[in-house]
Amino acid sequence: MTSRRWFHPNVTGVEAEVLLMERGFDGSFLARPSRSNPGDFTLTVRRNGSVTHIKIQSTGDLYDLYGGEKFATLSELVQYYMENQGQLREKNGEVIELKFPLNSADTTTDRTSVDVRP
Repeated sequence: MTSRRWFHPNVTGVEAEVLLMERGFDGSFLARPSRSNPGDFTLTVRRNGSVTHIKIQSTGDLYDLYGGEKFATLSELVQYYMENQGQLREKNGEVIELKFPLNSADTTTDRTSVDVRP
């Protein structure tokens, strides 16, 4: 998973928000481990000029967004929602778009240097 540059293993929710607001734009996103639910992950997305955190549940063998489509890997989940715009929605029906991965320059040590490539 660390080969996926959009995965930020050492970033907190607050740090993810700062990265996306400073270096991203609407549609930018990253994934990170959940601090509140160890073993799960969080997809952090910039949209409408603010940041949304989406919990990704790991059931051991599969990943899903709490009841949505199930995937064998986190990478497959992210790829699916990037390729199928309109499938990821808020509870109120608003679409959440994953367009631009916010890449970590060094996924193991550097938390602040990022490269955005649409």
